[in-house]
Amino acid sequence: MKDLYQKLRTFTGKNYGLYKSLSQRIWDFGDFELEFIHVQGDPYAPASRLKFTAPLASLGVPTEWGNFPLKRLALADFLLRRISKELEARSLASEDRFPVSIGAPGEEVILRNALWVGGPSENNGKAVVEVILNVELPGEKRMVDVAAAAELLTNTVPDVLTSLYLSAGDVRAMAQKSIECLEIREELLKLLEPNGLVAFVPDGAVLPRESGSSDRPKVDALPFMSPEELKKTFEVCGKKIIGMGIPKGITIIAGGAYHGKSTLLSALESAVVPHIPGDGREWIVCDSSAVRIAAEPGRIVRKTRISPFVKELPFGVSTEEFNTRSASGSTSEAANLIEALEFGAHTLLIDEDASAVNFLIRDPRMRALIGEANEPLIPLSDRVLELSHLGVNMVIVVGACGDYLSVADTVIVMDKYLPRVETEKAKKVATEIPSLAKLEGTSSFGEFKSRELLAFAKEALLPGLKPRNPMERQVKVRLRGETLQIGFLEADLRNLFPFGSAALYNALGLILLNLLQNAEAEPTAEAIHELFVQIQNVGFRKIPQGFSKEAALPREAELARALLRLENPPKPGEKQ
Repeated sequence: MKDLYQKLRTFTGKNYGLYKSLSQRIWDFGDFELEFIHVQGDPYAPASRLKFTAPLASLGVPTEWGNFPLKRLALADFLLRRISKELEARSLASEDRFPVSIGAPGEEVILRNALWVGGPSENNGKAVVEVILNVELPGEKRMVDVAAAAELLTNTVPDVLTSLYLSAGDVRAMAQKSIECLEIREELLKLLEPNGLVAFVPDGAVLPRESGSSDRPKVDALPFMSPEELKKTFEVCGKKIIGMGIPKGITIIAGGAYHGKSTLLSALESAVVPHIPGDGREWIVCDSSAVRIAAEPGRIVRKTRISPFVKELPFGVSTEEFNTRSASGSTSEAANLIEALEFGAHTLLIDEDASAVNFLIRDPRMRALIGEANEPLIPLSDRVLELSHLGVNMVIVVGACGDYLSVADTVIVMDKYLPRVETEKAKKVATEIPSLAKLEGTSSFGEFKSRELLAFAKEALLPGLKPRNPMERQVKVRLRGETLQIGFLEADLRNLFPFGSAALYNALGLILLNLLQNAEAEPTAEAIHELFVQIQNVGFRKIPQGFSKEAALPREAELARALLRLENPPKPGEKQ
């Protein structure tokens, strides 16, 4: 720290650009080492990114915590929230704009580059913590403000870093609680398969969120209570946890409007990743491969075989390798479903409200009016049993599509946010009021085999994989709202995550950029999986520009789905 102070003193009266010379070495910060990852070009440019690295042992962290990936993930998340809270408090107390910030986490516990804990095997035998702070380096016009810089870098920032120490017993106990919470969830997840379940919702869970724009739990929400017919009791990590198990097969969630059926589905969707203690959903677990399927009108579809749901279109347009720049609601949902199965989903989550009606059902009157020969769409209701026989599980929220009652293995009715099992009643209703719809001769689903995405995507995408600005030396990843830009390529990501964030979108962009720039070979699904494993082991340092932006690791399924939405913007007058 003394060396950095002396270096800053030499900047007196010098141009702001001299800050960049700080990136030429690593600075001793006592327990931490400081590295300048990115230095802003002027006082008004986006903040500089500073990486601080320290051995876990120097922070008062028990040695054994660094030896297990799950403990490291929980610890990293806990420490990130500690320093984020410290910075938020300082920002609120500051009269001026506080010059230090960090990527604030949401309710999920996922690997982030803002704060990462690495194991001893990847860091010369020592478990380490890496934290990246966004720091606005002070300047007066185009000159370095030496006094302010020295105060900021050698006094303020070190004070902020003290929030990472776990020497106090109560702080260490809170960190231990975060680790135990994640360990319990992991054990519950392991119990799904041997118990024939796709999901488990514990009693006392809080499903409703604060609002449509907040992912925090609703304060006065009614705690979840499982129905007797689906009640399961598990002993995990010394705790007895009771809750509702959702069996494999076809599960229908019904109920009146505003009674909580979509809220339950959203909770299952979000449960594919862990959540923090106190979130209310921390011990809800769902098949990790589960994907929510919805209509996505306007999305690009590239060489997807949607023929199981869409027969040959008018004028001989084949749907065996369907291409469009702007899919309809039904064709986009068909593509979303097929692509999810192609890339490893064993469980599909579907909400009637977010679906195209003609994808879900087609009633007898419309079949009679239009005629089978003139309707290329084959509704999911005609094919749901075939998918079930192929081992695909489905959880479907319905309020009007009664055809699904006759094919359901389990029917759950939500009544004022509490579930009750009505499978027998649903079967009786389906028998007494039968659907007149009949199954059609349809195209076989065939084998759901993962396509080598880049093999056909590169040819279409490489023309746009170049800097947007002649002054840029490399292709940049940018966000415009929920639109991801990689050079000139763009993808609308609004439907990929239950609660998206800039960090997740940035990570997708950085990983896709690195895959697309690999001109030596076409990465296979196994190679992409290996890349994700390596990022989990060594953090975002594995990929070029991995520290350039706040990033949080998505699932591999999201990578495939994002790539399939990536396109060169159409030229003026180009046919959609």
